[in-house]
Amino acid sequence: METVDVIIIQMYLLALFATAVKAKTSTAMYRLLKLFVVVFFAFVLIEAWNALWSFHIVSWVKVAPLVLILIIMVRTEIRLMLNYLGIRVGLLTSNTIEENVKEAILKSVAYLSKRKIGALITFERDVSLDDFIQPAFPIHAPVSAELLSTIFVPTTPLHDGAVIIKGNEVICAGTYFPPTERGDVPKYLGSRHRAAIGISEATDALTVIISEETGFVSVAVDGYLDQDISNESLVLYLEKYLQN
Repeated sequence: METVDVIIIQMYLLALFATAVKAKTSTAMYRLLKLFVVVFFAFVLIEAWNALWSFHIVSWVKVAPLVLILIIMVRTEIRLMLNYLGIRVGLLTSNTIEENVKEAILKSVAYLSKRKIGALITFERDVSLDDFIQPAFPIHAPVSAELLSTIFVPTTPLHDGAVIIKGNEVICAGTYFPPTERGDVPKYLGSRHRAAIGISEATDALTVIISEETGFVSVAVDGYLDQDISNESLVLYLEKYLQN
C-alpha cells in the first residue's frame, strides 16, 4: 500500500472517530477535538499535495470526500463566522425554519433570559415524542412569544415542565423527561439541563434551556450540551436542526 493511501485512511479514521465521540464528550472537548482535526487535515493535505499531484484522477476521488467531511464537521462554526461577517452563501446559511416561528422563539428566549425565568423548550424532529406528549397538558396552539413566555412564568401551573413544539405548533406543556445518567455532566447543572441532555440522548430532539440561576441560554442536541450560547448561535441551531 502506498504511503499516501495510508495517510488517506488515517484521515478517514480520524474523521469517523471525531464523529463517533460527538455525543460522548462535553462541548468544550468536542470543539478542541474538531480544532485538532482541522489542523491535522490541513497539515496532512499540505504534506500529501506533492504526492497526489502526480497521481491519477482516481487518487483525487479518494481525497475529495475528506473536504466534504471536514465542512460537515465544522459547518456550524463556518455558518456562525459567515453570519458575523454578514455573508449568506448557499446552503450553509439557508433558512430552514419558518421565519415567524424563529422570531417568536428568539423573542421569548430573550424575554425569559433577561428575567432569569427558567424554561425548557423542546422541538420534536424525526423521532416521535408521543410518550412525553400524552401525559402532558395539551396546548395545540400556534407558536408565539407571548404564549411561551406566559407558560414559564413561575406562578403558572405549567412552568416547571417542558414545552414540546412540532412545526409551528406548541403541542403541550408541563411534560417531564428522564434525566441523563452520564457521570461526566457537571454537578452545577440543574434538573432542566440534565433532562434536556437526557431527551437528546433518547431521541433526535433539540432542546433550548434557560437557566433560572443565571439566565444563560443553552442547547442540548445529539447527546451533548452547548452552554451559554449567543443569540447568533441559537439562530444557527434552529436553522441547522429544524427542517421544514
